[in-house]
Amino acid sequence: MNNERFKHLRDYIGYDNLQLAKMLNIDVAEAEEFCSGRKPIPDTMADELEAFADWSSEVGDTTVKRDLAKKHLGKEGQ
Repeated sequence: MNNERFKHLRDYIGYDNLQLAKMLNIDVAEAEEFCSGRKPIPDTMADELEAFADWSSEVGDTTVKRDLAKKHLGKEGQ
């Protein structure tokens, strides 16, 4: 995966770098390095992001998607 695809998927799922870093269990600085192309994206991480984007596209209702994302990020009740 190249950095343009990484950024596209980040934007597609509606996350910023902080949310994406939390989801992928990495530092924000590392997410920024992936976005800029300074660091290659590991295949396992690329696969995880692709799978999450595929899953999120199947969730049609934005409210459900937002609630599930909050749950995934540990932000329930916010």
